[in-house]
Amino acid sequence: MDEMTAVRELRAEAPVPRRGRLAPGRELLLREAARGRRSRRIRADWRLAAVGAAAAITVAAVLGTQVVSDGRDAQPGAQPTYFLELGSAKDLLNEAADVIAAGPSVTARDGQWIYVKSVEVNITDDEQPGPQTGEDWMKYADPSMEDGRAGDDHSPREEYEFLKSLPDDPKKIREKARKFFYATDESETRTEHEYRALTAVVSRAYAYDAEDLAKVYRAMATIPGLRAAQVQDAAGRDAIALYLPSKDTMVDRNEFLLNPGTYLYSGHRLVARRGTEEWKKGDVVISGARLAMAVVGKKGERP
Repeated sequence: MDEMTAVRELRAEAPVPRRGRLAPGRELLLREAARGRRSRRIRADWRLAAVGAAAAITVAAVLGTQVVSDGRDAQPGAQPTYFLELGSAKDLLNEAADVIAAGPSVTARDGQWIYVKSVEVNITDDEQPGPQTGEDWMKYADPSMEDGRAGDDHSPREEYEFLKSLPDDPKKIREKARKFFYATDESETRTEHEYRALTAVVSRAYAYDAEDLAKVYRAMATIPGLRAAQVQDAAGRDAIALYLPSKDTMVDRNEFLLNPGTYLYSGHRLVARRGTEEWKKGDVVISGARLAMAVVGKKGERP
């Protein structure tokens, strides 16, 4: 029996997923396959995962009642979801850098505010284990969060200025990010620190020049051992997960999520690597998704 036949017969009694559920992943695969010679190194990763893609569709069918379409429809409790391994994140991040650099920049000025809407599911919260949607407004220019006054927390203006200061050399970018988001855990390795700092820069890039932000992605591409996978976020959307593997099964997998179309930050997930009384290995214990982000004129204003 070949692999594709085995995939078709695996849990054959499971209901067929709705076409709308599978469309985003299908479009992503087709887009990668159609990009031509410029993305040939990326398509190699997707070709290696071809059989896995069919298996992932089967898993999506098996978990059809578990996966949600958006944050409002999410069900409380641990949420298993499909996981399609894409391999090394290096080529994908270099491709992402090209897309980011060719895309629009986001500008803001003193006196404006950053609006963020997000949804989070945290099954360790006994009082509110289900999806919680929230909105936040932060000053673009906030002197109380600049020049080290708030530790390694920075205002959007200070982060914009940090991006503008970046050199082209990925090694130097990693070093600057390490100093910008300094170490707080003595057990954190240098690689873990640099990865955490770079992902923090990306997730907090509320205003940026496209070329500057692309440099951060190229620096992330040089992080050794960084992996990528296709997953679903807390809003039920397809996402690309980045993560650093750990041999310690007591350490849960912390995933940093990117939008598969724009490659901009879209959320995070914490995935259990061991079972407990409350969840199984592979369950998503904590997940968050960014639903909207915009520059607005005043606090309380929505885009």
